Amino acid sequence: MNFLDLKNRGMKFKTDSRKIEKNDVFLALNGENTDGNLFIDDAFKKGASFAFSEKEDLSGGNIIYTENIQNKLLEETSDLIKTNSKMNIAVTGSNGKTTTKEILFSLLSPYIKTFRTEGNMNTETGIPLCILNDYSGEETCIFEMGLRKKGDLEFLTKFYKPDVAFITSVGSSHMEFLGTRKNIADEKMKITLNMDKGLLIMDGDETLLTPPKNLNVLKFGKNKSNDGYLEDYEYINFKTKVYYKIFGKSVLLTLNDYWSEGQLKDLLACLIFAVFIQIPLDPYAISDINIPAGRFKIYKKKNNHIIDDSYNASYESFINAFSSVRKMDYTNKVLIMGEMFELGDSSENYHNRVFEEAFNTFDKVYFYNISGLKTPDNVKLINFNSVDTIKDIILKEKGLIYIKGSNGTGIYSYLKNSDILSDEN
Repeated sequence: MNFLDLKNRGMKFKTDSRKIEKNDVFLALNGENTDGNLFIDDAFKKGASFAFSEKEDLSGGNIIYTENIQNKLLEETSDLIKTNSKMNIAVTGSNGKTTTKEILFSLLSPYIKTFRTEGNMNTETGIPLCILNDYSGEETCIFEMGLRKKGDLEFLTKFYKPDVAFITSVGSSHMEFLGTRKNIADEKMKITLNMDKGLLIMDGDETLLTPPKNLNVLKFGKNKSNDGYLEDYEYINFKTKVYYKIFGKSVLLTLNDYWSEGQLKDLLACLIFAVFIQIPLDPYAISDINIPAGRFKIYKKKNNHIIDDSYNASYESFINAFSSVRKMDYTNKVLIMGEMFELGDSSENYHNRVFEEAFNTFDKVYFYNISGLKTPDNVKLINFNSVDTIKDIILKEKGLIYIKGSNGTGIYSYLKNSDILSDEN
């Protein structure tokens, strides 16, 4: 019995025994610090129908021995995609991957049966799990593909070969593992290595990206030399009015809520692709596109307006967001920020650069200093050491409060699980 047999029976697949529900299938994968086999009994107690294990001595009954679960996941799901999908779209980038994926889905799904991976399930485990649990033979597939170490994108695209690839940005994230932005750019471009032909949509402002000659290339950004470029944008009554030039034609859109400059570039990348493949653009439908949680989402409160951008952070995403905040008309602007992770030896340099921009943008800067990072001596900077302090800051301050930090700081999790941003507060 294989994964697809059980998928065809309507079963769902989980790698976390705590999330098992009745009739689910448990995959006993081995993580860096855990042995999935230790949780097989827990999975069955919670109602699992089957478990897959790499330990032959555990096989029997409803425990199915598989020599390499990870490889089997990739092989079976990629075969399923090859059989059914007519267009595979792969999205990578230091910032904006999930937002771009969701915008693409919103633009394509009214006209083409489209599947996209869930949330940020963008790894060699996350992608096949999404396919097993949610893929229903759609003719277009959108895969978000993450990069953490050298070779990740080349590996993923061997299984899920793209016809279209997006590179949304090249940032400083992952410098701890890849060393330089040039190395990061080179790794991002490896999303195209398994493409014999097809289309690449890339950040045309990024000089470190060198596209291969065998692909069609569309470029987006702020430079006028791009196929699509961002001319300007403004905020009016909790809406974003944005001015684009796409293939030489002026495009004006009004979007619900605030969109950051980075998100407006993500939208632009999707729009030039839609125009290129002749997908109709409905301005009303575009205005209603929802940005994923934790990514520049505005919450309107009595005494203040809160922008939750806490899902993740990098130097580039901070700077893009600050550009947007400077365009907003508030008498008091407050930043609540956490550390940027995965910067390696460049951490202090990048944090100081963010602080410098922050002091020129905000009236107060609250910094959640969980790991003792040295911070500059500035009258605007207020350190705090407990994530619970965020609620006190929000209750005390009036005006615009912007919140951002790397996922590992716990700020996103805290906001998600608290009632701070609920309508009742």
